[in-house]
Amino acid sequence: MKKENADIAYEIGMRISDLRRSNKMTQEVLAEKLDVTIKHVSHVERGCASFSINNLIELCDIFDCSLDYLIRGKFQDDALEQIPMTLIEILHSNDEKEKTRLSQYLKIYAELYEKSK
Repeated sequence: MKKENADIAYEIGMRISDLRRSNKMTQEVLAEKLDVTIKHVSHVERGCASFSINNLIELCDIFDCSLDYLIRGKFQDDALEQIPMTLIEILHSNDEKEKTRLSQYLKIYAELYEKSK
C-alpha cells in the first residue's frame, strides 16, 4: 500500500474506531452488524485494511454520519448553505433580544420535532 493510501486508511480507521467507542460498541458487535470478522474490524481500525463501499454505507447508517465524514473527515460542507441568511445574521449580531427569540423558536421546534417521531 502506498504511504499516501496507508495514511488515508489509518485516518478512516481512526474515525471508525472513535465512532464505535463513542457509541459504546465493541469490535465484536460491529463485526456482527457488518457480517465481517472481528479481525477485519481490528485491521480496518488500525489502517491495515479497508471496508467495502457497502460496509462503509452501512457504517453511516449505524453511526448516523455521512460518508464524507467517514472518508474525508469532513462534515457536509453545504450545511451552512442550508441555513437561511437571516438566521446567520442573527447569530452574528449583538442583538440579544433576537438571539433569545431565535433560541426560544429552536426549543419549540425541537419539542415539536421530538413529538412527531
